Amino acid sequence: MLEQCLRIVRPEGVCLFNVPSWRGKRFLEYSAFRLGLSPKDEMDDHKMYYDVKDLWPLLVRAGFLPSRIRCFPHKFGLNTFAVCSAHRHPGAQR
Repeated sequence: MLEQCLRIVRPEGVCLFNVPSWRGKRFLEYSAFRLGLSPKDEMDDHKMYYDVKDLWPLLVRAGFLPSRIRCFPHKFGLNTFAVCSAHRHPGAQR
């Protein structure tokens, strides 16, 4: 999916990624199953969880340049957010 995002974004474009973090998983499970504050079926929507150390290498492997990636926790660490410019490695196919 990350490779396809890079493939279709304009050369001057930016890709934004917002994914749940491992801390978010614990919080959502606690909120849904212990406190009853979050919908339990929301847990079924989240198949994977990514911290910065998980997401950043995937973005690089997909073809985003390391110097063009800003990856950080947000929403009190419950999500991981990445801002990636579309500049490609020399010779990369579009």
